[in-house]
Amino acid sequence: VLLLLLAALAAAQDAALPAYHFVPQPENWMNDPNGPFYDPVHQMYHLMYQYLTPRVWGHAASPDLIHWTQLPIALDTDEWYDKGGVFSGSATILDDENLTPILSYSVSTNDMMCLAYPANRSDPWLTKWVKYDGNPIISTKTGALPGRDPTTAWRGGANQSVWRMGYGTDTGYDMYVSNDFAHWQHVGLMNLDDPTGMWECPDFYPVPNGAGHYALKASTDGRDFWATGEYDDNSIHFIRHSNNIGSFDQLYDYGPFYASKSFFDPSRDRQVLWGWVLEERNVDAHGAPYGWAGVQSLPREIVMHSDGVRIRTRPIPELATLRRRAVSVPFVTVADGQYFSLNLSGSQLEVIADVSMTASTNGSTCSLQVLQSANGQEYTRMGIQQSVAESYMPGTDLPGGDYNVTDVNYHDPRICQAACLGDSRCAAWTFVVRPPLYASCCLKNVVPAAKSSASCVSGVKSSYPLNLFGDTTHSSLNQRDGHAADVRTGPHPVKSAGSVRLHLFVDHSMLELFSDDGLAAITRRAYPTLPAGGVALTAQGATCQFLNVQAWELASASEKPLSSSP
Repeated sequence: VLLLLLAALAAAQDAALPAYHFVPQPENWMNDPNGPFYDPVHQMYHLMYQYLTPRVWGHAASPDLIHWTQLPIALDTDEWYDKGGVFSGSATILDDENLTPILSYSVSTNDMMCLAYPANRSDPWLTKWVKYDGNPIISTKTGALPGRDPTTAWRGGANQSVWRMGYGTDTGYDMYVSNDFAHWQHVGLMNLDDPTGMWECPDFYPVPNGAGHYALKASTDGRDFWATGEYDDNSIHFIRHSNNIGSFDQLYDYGPFYASKSFFDPSRDRQVLWGWVLEERNVDAHGAPYGWAGVQSLPREIVMHSDGVRIRTRPIPELATLRRRAVSVPFVTVADGQYFSLNLSGSQLEVIADVSMTASTNGSTCSLQVLQSANGQEYTRMGIQQSVAESYMPGTDLPGGDYNVTDVNYHDPRICQAACLGDSRCAAWTFVVRPPLYASCCLKNVVPAAKSSASCVSGVKSSYPLNLFGDTTHSSLNQRDGHAADVRTGPHPVKSAGSVRLHLFVDHSMLELFSDDGLAAITRRAYPTLPAGGVALTAQGATCQFLNVQAWELASASEKPLSSSP
């Protein structure tokens, strides 16, 4: 208790603590969102999350996904099978007469799946949860594959009479079936042709407005990849129509967004997505020295793009209730190296603008500059960038797809990069340090799934004319806490370089940028040391047109402790 109080005091003094994104109270370490669901009986949203060390499930409830009431810990480390930590999982609403929510979760040993249910279904807060006395329901001791993070279950089979549920393994999404939700039988992998590798926090759901299309998602190699296609319920197999899991233009978010979990919201007939946004400064397993670590992203709606392949993840409309003082600019042109200031300031903002660039060159940018100090020494830029010839990714391997591998003596990866740029067959490359000479230059005719590797540098030729970018190189004068001061990019997946609608949310250290109604997104973290003094529209290397600019100062979504009624 003392440690939690000390953490809360430290967090209260930290200007980086978000005000309308979800963070736990009292603050401490938080990571994966777990078991989100809408309770149709009490008309309340519930969010569980990985909390403290060792991990337990924190719990909060909300009538609107914006304002939250903190509840007691839902699942603690109090049984023999979860002493090392209650790991991630999901929630399923049963179709019994009580519409009972069931939590399915994994444990720190990666060898068991377990269940829990409400102690009192009539409690509007669902405050207490009981672990099923038949736990574990799936175990490696009875032949299951090692893995974790079970998904929301769904009905299938003859007359929709059989439950289906899966979890992540090092070969993909492993499926089980059950007639009673307590006894489960192994079926096999749902994904037939995606690359192997540990699938954390898998997700599977029909895409709203998707005309029968489904999305399969995996958290792997520090990123959240999706694929879309058809689902064959008879064979319990997923048939991809998109590129496979691991394709860089099929990410929910290009920033430090991971271990996401979605749920179906029947009150609005939508699929809602949460993601864990990591810190980009040094913290320990308890959030020290700041008293907290980890933020949940803004809740996002998932919808299908009109092409029937891509999905969009866009901020939920309820966020508009936070809008306060507004500023609008119908049209402004910003010349190269210039900026246009908005009559707005602060660290809780929303900005929408239609942006296009002319007279541009590779790397040119049009941006929304925020968290700008009065003296101009600190600022963060989020916006669009004309694509450079290709991405350059230190610490990344692209295994497979090689049509040419050359052992080389040179130490500069850009020589390998130039070889790819000069070869029309080359779609990607990897420079890997290894014998017999100094390194190997591997040219590839496809873009394989990315893997983390300290001995590699890789690149991918750009297929799109524009990128989203987040630039934190001038975000903070403090260079001692390990914060990420860099430029990160990801493709805006549109083949023609026309106008792009940018939608930016700023919440102290949290910045989330969406393009074209959620077609792409990038999240960044910024930790200014000076007060946020202004907002500007900027141009670098291009002339930028900003149309229909709307901006708001946003209110806080204050959280509250549990009271007697919702």
